[in-house]
Amino acid sequence: MKNFYTSILILAITSLACGGKNVPAAATPVCSATSSTVKLEAGVRPFHMGFTRWPSEATLEGIEHMNEFLETHGDLTAMHYDGGIPWPEAFADGEYPEAVMSEWQWAKDSMPANHTLYVAITPLDMSRTSMAEYWGTDTGQPLPKPWDEYQLNHPDVKTAYLNFARRAVDFFQPDYFAIGIEVNVAQAGAPETWTAYKELHQYVYENLKRDYPDLPIFATFTNTHMNGLDGGDREEQKREITELLQYSDLLGLSAYPYGWPYGNKVAITEDFFDTAISFGKPIVITESGMSSAGFEAFGAKYDFTQADQTRWIQFLLEKAAENHFGFVVNFASTDYNKLMEVIPPGEARELATFWLYTGLERSDRCAKESLGIWDAYLNLPFGE
Repeated sequence: MKNFYTSILILAITSLACGGKNVPAAATPVCSATSSTVKLEAGVRPFHMGFTRWPSEATLEGIEHMNEFLETHGDLTAMHYDGGIPWPEAFADGEYPEAVMSEWQWAKDSMPANHTLYVAITPLDMSRTSMAEYWGTDTGQPLPKPWDEYQLNHPDVKTAYLNFARRAVDFFQPDYFAIGIEVNVAQAGAPETWTAYKELHQYVYENLKRDYPDLPIFATFTNTHMNGLDGGDREEQKREITELLQYSDLLGLSAYPYGWPYGNKVAITEDFFDTAISFGKPIVITESGMSSAGFEAFGAKYDFTQADQTRWIQFLLEKAAENHFGFVVNFASTDYNKLMEVIPPGEARELATFWLYTGLERSDRCAKESLGIWDAYLNLPFGE
């Protein structure tokens, strides 16, 4: 479901990397008790668990809380970069823009030392249908010439993206590395982009594997398109994804059980992951989430509840244990009502509303019922 971030939210995060405003610590909220009874079918946890570095508010105090939450409630950190590529600098393999390096350094310095690290980059833009924009002084900038006329399989794009991927691996030293995010959206909505992406993906994968043979390198896909929703054709998706998976060590899955394809309901069915499992590749959940409250966006009303989120987290982790997924990422750790306050009205705000309540704690930092289930799995012994 989640095909892209909003540029304004990325802008808020990037600005914090360069020094945001500090505020007095918030008063400790009075939280009502959540259910402590969690029934677990699994005796061990074969998968890592974590979140992205998506803050709930544009303050340094909010960032500090995010860091504490990620360390307490996970053993994996996801670093997800889809705001652009410094194309000309990457092609020259020289010095990168300060905005890129400060963002990378900030994230690297903040990561808990004992966490497994998943890093994702992509040559696709936020719509997943065109070449990624330019990351210069900021993310999402227009492509400079001649890059604005290139296709993803242009020789210079191949060179630049391979250099960028190598630079990211050398800088972060990740345990898992994605070189494309939700790439099957292009298959459904932009066939020419998809054809060019496949050629680029194969080129980058084969070269990276020679340099880093032990690093899991892969692409991520949306569960909705794969299942024939959101404009995807199930049979075409299966055929095209099968071809691409020759050059992917894992199958990364973007899994959301709600959104435009489902209307005002939660689409949790027993066969939710069956298409993904049918490919026979080890699966990792690279991003997921379920709203715990109702909201309105783009003129439609969605009546979700905390019980819906609790049911999703229980289902997701049960399936992860049953099928030995490699890791599970819930995209947001905390609801970001306070971050929404800095987003002006318009399309960006409407889009951001769809994931506003997908954190496992409320914006006042009170735990939701789903966090109890999450922590119960986290506290299981890790291993096969």
